[in-house]
Amino acid sequence: MQKVKVWDRFTQIFHISQLILLALLWYSGEEANFELHFICGFILLALWLTRITWGFIGSDTSKFANFIKSPLKVIKAWCDNTITEPHSGHNPVGGYMVLALLATIGLQIVSGLFSSDDVFSEGPLYAMVSDSLASTMDSLHHSNFDILLVLVVLHALAGVFHVFRGDNVIAAIITGNKTFANVKAKAPNIKGALLPLSLWIILSSGLYYWGMQASSY
Repeated sequence: MQKVKVWDRFTQIFHISQLILLALLWYSGEEANFELHFICGFILLALWLTRITWGFIGSDTSKFANFIKSPLKVIKAWCDNTITEPHSGHNPVGGYMVLALLATIGLQIVSGLFSSDDVFSEGPLYAMVSDSLASTMDSLHHSNFDILLVLVVLHALAGVFHVFRGDNVIAAIITGNKTFANVKAKAPNIKGALLPLSLWIILSSGLYYWGMQASSY
């Protein structure tokens, strides 16, 4: 048995922070607390941009190139049932789920920038588009959230499924470590969290300043 470091600290923080921010965005939207809604939205946008960047320059298990496989390889992994085996990062099917979640969250954030409740609040880009486009984006902002919820639930259920199959991916996200039966398992290159966390803070500050200047709430 071999314990391997599979997730860097930023990726661990990313997973937890993303869930917290999505919960706060849902709550603030339901309570019509638009100042909090915008603030959380800008912080999530900064986190999303940082994660996209980290997908190209980050740790091995965070790089898109290392876990996004061709459709043929995904189908083969599904047919061979190798997706249930422990992976140092995301398995081939999980890689596409990550892309789906990132795309859906990105769409949710972008559509929110153009949204308005026609009474108290306007997104920072609302005044730059036509009323028709703004209405479309607002409708998309509401409907896309339902899709996002479905993906989050499916992702969570997949994690529970892997736990029952002996691959405790939930514990790996929390601790950053995973135990492999193969003592020769190659440890991925794990990078420090200083760079992505610094980028997140800088982006959050810049987006907050820009957003609060441009938004109406």
